[in-house]
Amino acid sequence: MKTILKATGVIIVGLALSFLPGKGVQAGIAKDNWYYAFDSLTDSISGNTVGGTKYEIGGMAYGEKNGQSIFVISTKLPLEGTASTYADDGYIALGDILINSTTDSFNVASEKGNLSAIHLVLNNAAGVSSLGFYENVVAKSVTTANGLLLNSVGAYHNYVPNHGGTPSMGDLALNTSEIDSSQHILNVIASGDLKGNINLLDANALQNLGYDSSYIGREGYNTIAVGFDSSLLRNGKFTALFSPECGNDIMALIYGKQSVPESSTTLGLLVFGTIGSLVIKKRQKSVLAR
Repeated sequence: MKTILKATGVIIVGLALSFLPGKGVQAGIAKDNWYYAFDSLTDSISGNTVGGTKYEIGGMAYGEKNGQSIFVISTKLPLEGTASTYADDGYIALGDILINSTTDSFNVASEKGNLSAIHLVLNNAAGVSSLGFYENVVAKSVTTANGLLLNSVGAYHNYVPNHGGTPSMGDLALNTSEIDSSQHILNVIASGDLKGNINLLDANALQNLGYDSSYIGREGYNTIAVGFDSSLLRNGKFTALFSPECGNDIMALIYGKQSVPESSTTLGLLVFGTIGSLVIKKRQKSVLAR
């Protein structure tokens, strides 16, 4: 394991942690009860353009404060999504945040109904109707209906470098066993049990919670943040996965949630986190596009 470097209160988590093999992973940063995970800024696709498109994801963050768990997503997509002629319904919405706390891959955990998830917006193609935190989740992919012409996650990861970009899935290596690269990315809830409410957080609320926008916040990117009762999220290691309906960029955050006081210096050491965001006016079925 690489050494954990510590300077001015910032903990840089090494790339070579035992559960992060392979390439395509960038080091995350843990600071003041927050964990920040970074994504490549040149791995989104829109039409024939690769990198810096309206689907680009800059990173994700996870924090715990005042009994809340908070996910933050930095993305060029606004909360309401974007119009697209490639999508079946003419619109591409944000996906849901899928959370895997098991030792199975996302695909297997989904088949067993063992995922957790945050339904962030009402205008995507999820099979649930209320915003909130869900358990016993079965997930699905809506990328094809939203215009993605590539036939799998693996094809997407091959397409990006062949067209000048650098593929990344945040904390997950490109060759990870947590994702079935022969299939499309799972990105919305198909079914699940609603367990609790979520709240959208603005910039002032995030600042009061100790969030530092300088890590994953960038000019031209939107900050989408959601908070919920921390007791809803299971303790232990989890992977949070996020992608827009079109699957034209993929981001993952891995974190080790612990039952310790938030003032403890150990909080965030077993890091690799998660993110959050969103609410919107309900639309008709929504899917993915290029």
